[in-house]
Parts: sequence; structure tokens; C-alpha cells
Amino acid sequence: MTRTFVGLFLCALVLLSGCQTGGVLLRETPLSLSETRRVITIVIGEPRDLSQNGREIYSKYYDRRNNRLEKMDMVRERYYTLVTVLGDRRPYDVQVQVLVERRTPEGGWEQVERDDDRAAVLAEKIRVTLNQSRDNRNVIDDFRSF
Repeated sequence: MTRTFVGLFLCALVLLSGCQTGGVLLRETPLSLSETRRVITIVIGEPRDLSQNGREIYSKYYDRRNNRLEKMDMVRERYYTLVTVLGDRRPYDVQVQVLVERRTPEGGWEQVERDDDRAAVLAEKIRVTLNQSRDNRNVIDDFRSF
């Protein structure tokens, strides 16, 4: 009986601790997907990469001091921001993550950590810009009947 209880407890522990996501989550953003994407681009700059469905936006690489990296030859560490728009319809949730990569001895890159403090700063900027964009929206011009 005790062995069964311990086995069930370990299974529950593994299941509950398996899916931990980092970063900061903005809940229930009011704008459409295209407007949300536009606001994210304003805050993080021109994206380096965009997923096929347009919901994952990767910023260009930058260093510890938020200076954009042009050449990766001598850099040992680089940062980038990943912003993900979650949900299938409005209101969307927006997840902001700042990921840190270090160069491996073979010359490749390996993700080593997340910087949640930087992610919180960027998420706050996105939240403020989303709210400003909502206030400046023209309801008649943005209305689409189909």
C-alpha cells in the first residue's frame, strides 16, 4: 500500500512540475492580432524572425547593455526577445521571454537561461503601448463587416 502511494505521489510530482514556462504573461489584451503584432514591433524593433502563423516574434540579437549586435564573431553571449501571442481569438494573452544564449566550444549557440527581469520591463512597455494604441483607434475606419 505504501509503495503504491509513493509511486502515485512521484507520478503526480513529475506531471505537475513538468510544464513550467518562464517570462511574463500579459492577460487579455484587447486589440486584434495584427494590431498586437504592430505594437510588439514598435517596442522590440524590427523582428529577426516571425513564425508562419505570425504569433511568435523573435527580436534581433542584443548584448547585456541592450546594444544591437551586428557581428557575432567575437561575442560570447547574446540576448533575444521572444514574444508569443496566445489564444485563438480576442482577448489574446501575450507572453514575453528574454532568452540568453552562450557560444559553445564548437562555435554554436546554446540557450543557458531566461532573464525575467528584462522580460518584465519589456512586457510593461508592451502593455502601455497596447493601451495607448487602443485609445487612439478609429472605430469607424477599423470596422470591417466581413
